[in-house]
Amino acid sequence: MDGHLKNFESSIRRMFAEQLNPKVCYHKLDHTLTIVSKSHEIGEYFRMDDQQLDDLFFAGWLHDVGYWNGVALDHEERGVLFAQGFLKEFGVSQHRIDVICGAILATKIPQKPIDLFESIICDADLYHLSSNQCYAQTLALKREHELLNKQTVDLLDWLKKSEKFMNRHHYHTDFAIRFYQPGKEENLSFLQCKIAELVKGGI
Repeated sequence: MDGHLKNFESSIRRMFAEQLNPKVCYHKLDHTLTIVSKSHEIGEYFRMDDQQLDDLFFAGWLHDVGYWNGVALDHEERGVLFAQGFLKEFGVSQHRIDVICGAILATKIPQKPIDLFESIICDADLYHLSSNQCYAQTLALKREHELLNKQTVDLLDWLKKSEKFMNRHHYHTDFAIRFYQPGKEENLSFLQCKIAELVKGGI
């Protein structure tokens, strides 16, 4: 990693530590690091050039900074406003900033990427649906929702909504369809078993 990217990462890590609402227990640094890693992995698969990989790096780091204040609604738009100013400090051209901001906005649910770059960020953002941490991440997201909204959510209701989300979701890149989709299908089956257990137990 060159010095330019190291300085950016050092700055954004410090801001995560200083500004992230402690109630944000899903959209935190660990989640962001995963997206940065996975977007790079997918970008390399598609043989993106160095500048495109750098822009994926920036987009991965910035895609959820709008969550820092603990408000989910319109966090993508807040992230774009932050990115517009922050990236200029690191000498990123306006054209590249526009591309990065487009990718951040594309992660808004339902995802609507318009090109490969945006599709990569979208698929990296929902990589967890395919991972062996999917159920744990689902519960972390539930906990974050409860903390931020100051209300308890019934587990069965939450899992049913998660099932509905997973059924409606689809990956966009050939890479994710090939490598993520099988894991996602296994996780969906596991989630459906959990739902059936809760229904049977009358919980």
